[in-house]
Amino acid sequence: MILNEFIILSILAVHYLADFVMQTDMQARNKSSNNRYLADHVLVYSFVWFVFTVPILEWSAFTFFVVTFICHFCTDYVTSRMVKKYFATGNTHGGFNVIGLDQILHYVQLYMTFRFLL
Repeated sequence: MILNEFIILSILAVHYLADFVMQTDMQARNKSSNNRYLADHVLVYSFVWFVFTVPILEWSAFTFFVVTFICHFCTDYVTSRMVKKYFATGNTHGGFNVIGLDQILHYVQLYMTFRFLL
C-alpha cells in the first residue's frame, strides 16, 4: 500500500515540529555526550508522534511510539556523535552531510512504520 499524500506531508511536518521545534537548546547541545539529554529529546519527539498518530492508528499508535523511540534513539545516538566530531575538527561539510543522512534515516523509519501499521 502506498501512503496517501496527507500522510507523507504530515510525516514531513510532524517530524520537523518534533525533531527541531520541540528540541531544547540543552538537548541539542548535550545529546551527543549525555544519554539523559538524548533520551529526553527522543521521549518528547516520540510523544509528539503519539499525539499525532492516535487518531489515525488508534491502539497501534502505542506500537508506533515504541518503534519510533527505539529507532530515533539509535539513529541520534550514532549521528549526533559523528556530527560532534566533524564540527569539533572544523569539518562543517562533513557534519552537515551526517545531519542530512540523519534526516533521511528518520523519514524512512517513519514511512516504513506507517506502512506496516496502516
